[in-house]
Amino acid sequence: MFRKKFMIMALPLLISGVAKAQSDEAPAKSTTHNAYNSNIIAIAPIQFTENGVGLSFSYEKGIDKGGIVSYYLPLIATFNLNNNVSNGDHQDAMFYFSPGLKFYPTSSYGNVKYAIGPSLVIGAGEKTKSSTSYDPNYPYTTTTTYNTQSKFIVGILVNNSLNINPTEHFYLGLDFGFGFTYINKIGGKNDGITGVVQSGFKIGYRF
Repeated sequence: MFRKKFMIMALPLLISGVAKAQSDEAPAKSTTHNAYNSNIIAIAPIQFTENGVGLSFSYEKGIDKGGIVSYYLPLIATFNLNNNVSNGDHQDAMFYFSPGLKFYPTSSYGNVKYAIGPSLVIGAGEKTKSSTSYDPNYPYTTTTTYNTQSKFIVGILVNNSLNINPTEHFYLGLDFGFGFTYINKIGGKNDGITGVVQSGFKIGYRF
């Protein structure tokens, strides 16, 4: 009789304990995937390239469920402000499209994550070159002329990224990439291999 009463009294406690354990586990299963999703849109108000300073807009999308691999699509515009000071109104604008991949060794889900990966660099814009001539009749008289020509590059770089996710949707990022060109044409003529650099501080939205 006592055993029967004990079972009747213990059964509700057992059921409530199991229910509480399940309710405690449920958020833990969903937090990882809901809090840090794999889509990121961002703007870099401070962006650097080998050409100068500007800004960029980027989109990143995770490919696999584990968050290891994602593709990355930045659009960049920079201006040679130093050239603008020395050469008058020649800012030498350059526009870049650099599609690439990012590999996260420990997954992209988390507060602070590092990634590395290759990117193709396609750039188009202009390049201003100056030339100075001396008047033989007046040795102290010089004339400087500026010649602005079209510029087109194709290259590859290795990009290093640091993703910082303070909240579920707020995103901060740092990028630095370095590489070289396969094609470097100025005025339609090959100007030899040169280095390419892309670096920026990004603010964005993760969803």
